[in-house]
Amino acid sequence: MKIVVVGAGIGGMLVAEKLGRLGFDVVVYEKANSLDAMRYDWHDDVSPVVFEELGLTIPKESAPKRSWTFCSPYEKVTREFHQDENCPDLSIERRPLNKMLYDRASKHATFIFGKTVTAPVLEGDRVVGVVVDGEEVRCDLVVDSAGAYSPVRTNLPVKLGVSSLSKNEVFEAYRAFYRRAEGSPTPKYTNKVYMKHLGELGISWTILDHDPSQVNVLVGLVGGLDDDVLEKSLAFMREHNPILGDELVRGGYKVIIPVRYPATMMVADGYVAIGDSAFMTIPLLGSGIASSLWAGDILYRTVKANMDKGVKDLFDKKHLWAYQVGVYEKFGAKHLGVDVLKRWLLTQSNEMVDWLFESKVLSNTDLQKVASGNLVTITPAAAIEKVVGVGLKNLPTLLKMNTMVMKSHKGERIGKGIPKKYDERKVSAWERRVEALYR
Repeated sequence: MKIVVVGAGIGGMLVAEKLGRLGFDVVVYEKANSLDAMRYDWHDDVSPVVFEELGLTIPKESAPKRSWTFCSPYEKVTREFHQDENCPDLSIERRPLNKMLYDRASKHATFIFGKTVTAPVLEGDRVVGVVVDGEEVRCDLVVDSAGAYSPVRTNLPVKLGVSSLSKNEVFEAYRAFYRRAEGSPTPKYTNKVYMKHLGELGISWTILDHDPSQVNVLVGLVGGLDDDVLEKSLAFMREHNPILGDELVRGGYKVIIPVRYPATMMVADGYVAIGDSAFMTIPLLGSGIASSLWAGDILYRTVKANMDKGVKDLFDKKHLWAYQVGVYEKFGAKHLGVDVLKRWLLTQSNEMVDWLFESKVLSNTDLQKVASGNLVTITPAAAIEKVVGVGLKNLPTLLKMNTMVMKSHKGERIGKGIPKKYDERKVSAWERRVEALYR
């Protein structure tokens, strides 16, 4: 049986290796001309736990992440956030990670670079292949690892029910590494993350890299980032961060990153989405490496379990559904809850965000949880402590925040309530409960 993986993404390469090991004929089509020509020339923060769980080697170029400082929109308030020293996240360089995954996968799958997939091929309601540079390539399963605006997913018929992505559910993000300004002293806060930077719906950061000669920069806005906003953001960060020089070292371009809960329908007959194609990023900060790796392993285990049971129609939606259930049980339900909080936070006034950081209503532990894709929990004792801390004057604001915290936990419960077996009526009802969170 033949499997086509569209895009050499993180999850796509892992699943190409694992399904190839099972004996499938796996072909990966990547539009970049080579592995080195693939975009995303930077590093992202990843929990080392995923490498331990999946038996993967951590790229030697990785480095422990430093503690961050969260800043309010105009840096009126700064809050240092101390990460868990017992298990700190790692800054994982993407290119060495890509090379490691490619080296593993290429022993069991065929990689074809410089080929553009433009659409799916369908027979009735089943995906039976893809169009590659104008020619049909038939297969038994398409694994869609082609990114947020995948040409496969976006060209599927609406009747298949595969989730779509709206403009307000993506960051257009500028990523760049600049040369550190010559002679600049090391600042007190080396890793600054701006929430709602300059009052915009998004985040920015200025981070002194683990290579201290470089400064890691991001400017990301919901829906779209125009050049004027980008220039204003960079000018502000240079004014407030003297380490940030003008010489571009690497990166320096915009990318689209989904920042929402995972797709509530990521499978169809002959089709499965993974990684950014299925919106598998931490909703607040956008890193999707760990999620994509976990998803690749879950898809492999789903297919293997069905093979062991002697299932004949391996790639029918009803049998692929176990993959989606596994995704929601592993991380999707938590990301659903975090997304509720993220959307609420980005709609608050600049003054409200100032107050949230200044009042310390959000503890270090709270910030640590949200940044890593976990939920904030306010116990009755903690609620009393927060009320005493903020005073009665700000009690209404605290109550609103508490309502959103409870709603985020409701979102996680709904996510975990995903039907364990595919039943169209039950799945549709579950999707409606998810959508109701955002009305």
